[in-house]
Amino acid sequence: MAEAGPLPPEGSPGAEPRRVRGGSEGSGPPELPGDDTRELLQEVEMQIGDAAFSLAKILEATSAVSAQVEELATKCSENARFLRTWRDLLREGYESLKPSG
Repeated sequence: MAEAGPLPPEGSPGAEPRRVRGGSEGSGPPELPGDDTRELLQEVEMQIGDAAFSLAKILEATSAVSAQVEELATKCSENARFLRTWRDLLREGYESLKPSG
């Protein structure tokens, strides 16, 4: 088994943030030094900002699709009205060609 080398200095690439545990095991969330807390807060704020931007883009796309769906529904209604008119005209023509009996 190979021995692990010394830990890289904090802040260098590959170094994990060092966390200070407060209290006994399972007594609550670990306490973080001020710098770690600030970094985590900035990371969370950045993720919230990214999520808000993504949601705004999704809303924009959804609104565009919604407008297209409304336009398509209008065209479908117009086509249905057109087809009903033709059906009625064809029915009247058929009825007029039937021999009276």
